[in-house]
Amino acid sequence: MLFLGVSLSSAQTSNETGETSASPRPVLKRLGRWGQGPVYASAVSNGHVYFGSGGAVRVLAIPDDSLTWKEGASINTTGVVRDLDVQGNHLYAADDSGALIIIDVSDAEAPKEVGHVKFQDYVRAVFVQGDYAFVAAGWEGLLIVDVSDPRQPRVVQEHKTGNIAVDVHVTESTAVVANSYKGLKLIDVSDPLHPQDIGGYDIPGIVQGVYATNGHAYVVGLENSEDDDAGLTILDISDPGTPVQTGFHKMEYGAERIWVEGSYAYLAGVANDAGLIVIDVSDPAAPRWLGRYHNPTCSESITVSGSYAYLAHGDRGLEIIDISDPAKLPIVNHHDAAGKVRGLHVVGSYAYLANGYTGLRILDVSDPGAAREIGHLPTYRALGVRVSGPLAFVANDVDGLRIVDVSDPASPKEVGHLDTPGDATRVAVSDRRVYLADGPSGLRVVDVSDPTAPREIAAQDTPGYTYDVHVSEPLVFVAEGDSGLRIIDVSDPLAPREIGHYVPDEGDVRGVDVVGSYAYLAAGRLGLVILDVSDPRTPRKVGQFDALHTARTVQVSGSFAYIGDLKTLRVVDVSNPSVPREVASYTTPSYAEEVWVKDATAFVANFDAGLMIFGLELQRD
Repeated sequence: MLFLGVSLSSAQTSNETGETSASPRPVLKRLGRWGQGPVYASAVSNGHVYFGSGGAVRVLAIPDDSLTWKEGASINTTGVVRDLDVQGNHLYAADDSGALIIIDVSDAEAPKEVGHVKFQDYVRAVFVQGDYAFVAAGWEGLLIVDVSDPRQPRVVQEHKTGNIAVDVHVTESTAVVANSYKGLKLIDVSDPLHPQDIGGYDIPGIVQGVYATNGHAYVVGLENSEDDDAGLTILDISDPGTPVQTGFHKMEYGAERIWVEGSYAYLAGVANDAGLIVIDVSDPAAPRWLGRYHNPTCSESITVSGSYAYLAHGDRGLEIIDISDPAKLPIVNHHDAAGKVRGLHVVGSYAYLANGYTGLRILDVSDPGAAREIGHLPTYRALGVRVSGPLAFVANDVDGLRIVDVSDPASPKEVGHLDTPGDATRVAVSDRRVYLADGPSGLRVVDVSDPTAPREIAAQDTPGYTYDVHVSEPLVFVAEGDSGLRIIDVSDPLAPREIGHYVPDEGDVRGVDVVGSYAYLAAGRLGLVILDVSDPRTPRKVGQFDALHTARTVQVSGSFAYIGDLKTLRVVDVSNPSVPREVASYTTPSYAEEVWVKDATAFVANFDAGLMIFGLELQRD
């Protein structure tokens, strides 16, 4: 295996006989993955709990004594697990990469993927009945998949729902689809090969979840405007052609998903309703509040089995709640998960992750194939991080700058804090100064010569929203969204001043890297824009590579620019800046929020799919 650290000079090479042959082509190979992202879904069967955690399904054995919950096996998935259903010996995962993955769990301690079917759009939910899986697939609507042979699943019908299908529940011969901004769609699936619309019901707000049983549909959603009455809506669907609302329970903001068991409805609430809410629905005309478990972290879905509720609690992980007394709802067990990876910095054998609401996480990546967490420090909402010496500087959103002693990576300790007026998104460090991209408040210059008492010494108001910052003293380069690139002279750090700028037409500059006399801009749908900044007063465009989606982050290493283009990592040869050309790409499970390259290894902050690690190598066809 040869890893690339130099430019590609030719498309052909000569062999010993003098004949030309195609030269090896560069490819991105996945080396490793740390994928314990947020928990969005769970399912229970045969004494085990299966829960999606970012880009993996984790398995938990249910103990007889209710005390010794033991997590065992796990299996990686193509994308982020959004929903799970289990039937017999097979687990069905709705995968955010746009796929249905079928996993054999006959041996729960050794799950293995046996089937996989790919769709055009993302998927949000799956419900399996008999030989068919019913998939809520966004704008594609309701997809019906024949799973009679789990090793060869196949789509047998695509049925448009007229809006964004986000959840589905099948009762008898009716599929009830949560149709986002259009309420419910009821579809006759008595013949799965020929589904027929039979009814619908408009519900204000954004419908998120549905559960159907005993002739009723229980629907939850979120408010879309202040005039919406978000909450639990109960409909009589005994005649699915004419659903009738029988009851409503108002919530402050709403819920993502719902599970109904017996006379109780269990709601996974969000925002001010976050956590688990239990409603008595024995009288569908008069739903009645019973109790709640509250935590400010938004919950995502709920599964009920026996005397336990399994709350998919997003960034917090999986909460196991005793529901034998709905008025008390104590947590009996918790399984942690990582949050959404927004930024990173790799130094030596450690990767420092800005991990959203779960804070700073430190991984040992000395073996990319077995990255493991060794340290963790909670913060408000970590969006960016840079490490200099024994200190990590964390851009912490509205909370400003956090300074962390990481001299012992296993035991990080906060030593300093500075609140800022805006939203700290990215950070750059030079000598004893920190340059902070502070969102609507522009560039902040912070003296950190005493890390226990950081102090702002200057600020530069910028015309846009400051997303990213790169320092090459005496210049600081700032990515300003639709206000382009701003170049700031900080030769006098107490009096920074803008000396140059570049605003691309219809561009959205989210990321910037500078190498030598060139600035490389991640410029939204314009892709990669390359500027000659040898005269920073008059930056000049010299090259452009059009991304297929929208470029949001970039780092240059050697002759290659690594671009985060939504859910794709692209490698572009920039050895000739006027003619950049793509040499490799890799579709990632989630959004590439930031890229860091070290020794021809690319580390990708992959939002809710964790950390992805890639090597660029030469491969012959």
